[in-house]
Amino acid sequence: MDFELLADWLKGREIIYGLLARLYREGPSREILAALDREGILARLAEEESNEEVREGCRRMQQELSGHQNDLDAYCVKLKEEYNRLFVGPGHLEAPPWESVYRSPDRLLFGEETLAVREFYHSFGLVNKNLYREPDDHLSLELEFMAWLCAQSADCLDKDSDWQRYLQGQQDFLRDHLIQWVPAWSKDMFDHAKTEFFRGLAQFTRGFILSDLKEVGAALNHQ
Repeated sequence: MDFELLADWLKGREIIYGLLARLYREGPSREILAALDREGILARLAEEESNEEVREGCRRMQQELSGHQNDLDAYCVKLKEEYNRLFVGPGHLEAPPWESVYRSPDRLLFGEETLAVREFYHSFGLVNKNLYREPDDHLSLELEFMAWLCAQSADCLDKDSDWQRYLQGQQDFLRDHLIQWVPAWSKDMFDHAKTEFFRGLAQFTRGFILSDLKEVGAALNHQ
């Protein structure tokens, strides 16, 4: 196995998971939007990413973002309102960003699914810093955890230690958690979003997670 290529792949995935986690944790702030446009992340993914859904989602996001460079502050306000309507409230949420809502029969928070995610974090020595105040299965936390696993794998490559364990953890968490609810959740997000940015983000998120599970499986098979 080419460890240099593996390290680059892990780093790239860490960046994407970190970006997605931040967007779902904070919403698309002016700082994030300016960085996306300045660094060309969306444009690059729209050209280079192998997954068609990721490419289409990033194109949607970039095209709308590019069209609002002269009124970015007003656009940020519009996106923040959409973010709150979809994920935060007050009132009915169009796409509640918690695994337990999509996997429990009664669509409740802090259920068995939340505890299962918490135990998965614990198995790698992590504890939610907002334990008991914020459900462990919020999408931003799950994506942040994936970014952390990618970083840990990369850090261990030159130490001949636990990089395989962290890579296996990525496959297990994708298979047992993210894949189990993100496709249905992202459909709700896409169907109820009113901006191309959030429609594209729904496609980007779903496509990346589905393709990433395949890539992680291939990496494990070739270690």
